Amino acid sequence: MKLRLARNKDGKQIINLIKKCYQDYPNCYLDVNNDSPELKYVYSYFRKNKGKFWVYEKNNKIIGCMGITPGREKSLEIHRLYIDKKYRRRGLAKKLLAIAENYALKLKVKKITLWTDTRFKESHKTYKKLDYKKLKRTRKLYDVSNTTEYRFEKKLLS
Repeated sequence: MKLRLARNKDGKQIINLIKKCYQDYPNCYLDVNNDSPELKYVYSYFRKNKGKFWVYEKNNKIIGCMGITPGREKSLEIHRLYIDKKYRRRGLAKKLLAIAENYALKLKVKKITLWTDTRFKESHKTYKKLDYKKLKRTRKLYDVSNTTEYRFEKKLLS
C-alpha cells in the first residue's frame, strides 16, 4: 500500500471510491457536476486553495483519500476523508489524520476542523476516538442527498 499526493488524473478513481463509500448509506449520492466538480481536477483545486490531497493506492487502485485546506480562524480543514470498506479498521484514516495534524503543527495552526454527514456514524466514532469533538453546530447542504453535516474539531497542542 502506497500513500502519495493525488494527481489530476486520479479524479475518476477518487470519484468512484466516494460513490462506493456512499452506497453504504440510504439516499446518499455523489453529484459531481453540481456539488463536487473539484474532484475532476483534485490536484489543481487543492493546490489553488493552498491545500494538499493524498491518496492511498494498492495495486494501482485508489482505496483511500483525504484533502486539507487552510480554514477560518487559523485552522486547517479536512476534506473528503474516505477509505474503501474492504480496507477500513486498519488505521488508514488515523494515519491520514496524523499527517494532517503534523502538517498543521508545522504551520503553527492550533485547530483542525471537518464536516461530516450525520449518517456516517462509523466515521464519527473514529473522530471521537482520536479526540475530535463533535460541536453542536450543523449545516444543511441542500444537495441531491439532502445532507446535514456535523462539525468536528480538534485543538492541537504544540
